[in-house]
Amino acid sequence: MPPALPQLARVSPGIFPPFAARAAFVVLALTAPASAEEPAARISPIGQVVRKTAPAVVSISTEEKLENPFHGSFLQSVFGNLFDPEGTGGRSSNSLGSGIVIDERGYILTNEHVVLRASRLYVSFPGGRKIRAEVIGTDPASDLALLKMEERRKFSSLAFVLSSDLAMGETVIAIGNPAGQGIAVTTGVVSAMGRQVQAGERIYTDFIQTDASVPSGSSGGPLLNMRGDLIGVITAIHSEGPGVGFAVPADRARKVSEDLLRYGEVRMAWLGLDVRSVAAEVGPEGAGLPGGAAVRRVYPGSPAERAGLAAGDVIVGMGTGAISNHPDFDTAVGRLKTGDTVPVTYYRETESRIVAVTAVDFPPELAEAYLSDQIGVELADISPSLRSQSPQLPADGVIVTRVRARSRAAATGLEEGDVIRQINDLPIHDMSSLRVAIPRTVGRGSILMKVARGRNSYYVTLELG
Repeated sequence: MPPALPQLARVSPGIFPPFAARAAFVVLALTAPASAEEPAARISPIGQVVRKTAPAVVSISTEEKLENPFHGSFLQSVFGNLFDPEGTGGRSSNSLGSGIVIDERGYILTNEHVVLRASRLYVSFPGGRKIRAEVIGTDPASDLALLKMEERRKFSSLAFVLSSDLAMGETVIAIGNPAGQGIAVTTGVVSAMGRQVQAGERIYTDFIQTDASVPSGSSGGPLLNMRGDLIGVITAIHSEGPGVGFAVPADRARKVSEDLLRYGEVRMAWLGLDVRSVAAEVGPEGAGLPGGAAVRRVYPGSPAERAGLAAGDVIVGMGTGAISNHPDFDTAVGRLKTGDTVPVTYYRETESRIVAVTAVDFPPELAEAYLSDQIGVELADISPSLRSQSPQLPADGVIVTRVRARSRAAATGLEEGDVIRQINDLPIHDMSSLRVAIPRTVGRGSILMKVARGRNSYYVTLELG
């Protein structure tokens, strides 16, 4: 019904003569449809995408309890409204960022930095509806987090598309819901792919770069193509000036969200290769390569060994993407799920070859060999005889039996006799628990260890890869 008609129906009959009232009705009835069509005719393809996707874009906030100095006192009962004029119960809401509903059951994808250290989360939809949410899991390596709304019903959601479908210069739309005040929309193009971004001490890889001017508070919102498909999760805004934004590609975001939903953590697929970057001038002689990832070791019984890869091969491509260094290799593997088969292009001396490699879960029995390769340390259970000789040793942990010279472990000061008691957030009781913890570090940029030396303990971070 045209918006003017209900207004006319409420007019008192005494204002217009009957004929005039009927005449006004006819004019409005004839002209209203044309007016109602005009806004729709003015909506651009971008506006149509926004209308389609906005119901799945939320604002994320945290609610904190404020201390009331008069809590429980006579003054609170008399002057309570002065200290809580909005009736919030002494709570303050702080906006953190945006999020994307990716599953109709109420799962939301956002940035890890948006929900970091937040204890009580809420999501707000366009229009102001607010729902409590909890964190299912986070992945600091990709700066992503998965949330679940407590309300049970079907929600509007967005679907991922493969980032390989993106083209340089393609028009993209960035949407956020900053501060819960409504949808903010900007547009631009894909200006680069595979970007590395440093934030503090972390280096993030494989970002989409866009010149869409991303508003503050839109972190965690969607980056969309002109079909309204989710091609990325907005993550960072260039700090040195406007006009540059970054997003996690959709295929990586989908893999992370699926792992967080299924396991509560991200599990990296494994090919069984230890690689290092090679510069162009170090590549296979005569091959004319712009670098690559040189294979240092192929683990026995691994998918790479079964495919025929060997130490000395130089990997230059995986799937449809080029591999020019070690980070490129890690990025490509990070997109894989267990069971995925990917074509690997490599050089053996000057001959180019392609093999298919199927990713698997990291085998726990290789944990010790992997740790030795990565940081140059060998570990063992603390034997009863050693414990009787050294009563100062902690009750649990694994002991360092060897530190390889010029290794990462040696560079950070690890010594024989040190006891490893924790890796990342997992306690290490013995070698069995070590074999549980190490697979969760595969593909990560670093590892955090809690080390006991005598009666003192300290933490040390060691780079991996």
